[in-house]
Amino acid sequence: MSIQKEYEGKTVTDATIEACKDLGVNREDLEFEVVSEGSTGLLGIGGRNAVIKVISAEVNDEESPMESPASLDPIDTAKVHEIFSEIVSYFVEDAKIEVETNERNIIMKLKSDSNLGFLIGKKGEMIKNIEFLLSRIASKQNSSSVFVSIDINSFREKKDKELVERVNVLIDKVVSINRPLSLNPMNSYERRICYLEIEKNTEVTYKTKEVGMLKKITVLPKVIDKNLS
Repeated sequence: MSIQKEYEGKTVTDATIEACKDLGVNREDLEFEVVSEGSTGLLGIGGRNAVIKVISAEVNDEESPMESPASLDPIDTAKVHEIFSEIVSYFVEDAKIEVETNERNIIMKLKSDSNLGFLIGKKGEMIKNIEFLLSRIASKQNSSSVFVSIDINSFREKKDKELVERVNVLIDKVVSINRPLSLNPMNSYERRICYLEIEKNTEVTYKTKEVGMLKKITVLPKVIDKNLS
């Protein structure tokens, strides 16, 4: 479907990265106009983020059922693994990189006893740029949109587990009180984790609502018991 939406980031490049990740498209499939170039301010004070407006992007409706993994071709991860390993090797000698795939996503799990803060960068800017670069390479290699996520020392894995636990607590409460409840607004990566958990429970369903650049998931009971409500 065609979509129009605004995204922001420290630079125009950062804003386009956020748009591509959220919409699930490659940079070349994104048509946008620059609303604001942003500014660094005086001595770092009073700076403003860059803002872009997506004019057109053909994206799949993520709220509809996802394709069956059996209908998708296996993802070729060799090239992005090679490139990421080379980047890391310039700075860290004892690093271990494991690669996992989940539908059209590649997860690069980096583990090391060394300080890897430089790879994350200030406010996660460095890791976002590396993920964006590797996603472009993976998409070209596979001739379709593929998204690369980097998990450093299981930080993302721990955050994902916490999110799964939070979703399940909310699902149990929705079933118990027979009323809809909402999660905080999230990006597309976090929402996909929630959708998978919600779909495991036959007593609930969900709907989403845009909140700025994010979306909020509301979990609802499939059958409303008027005696409880």
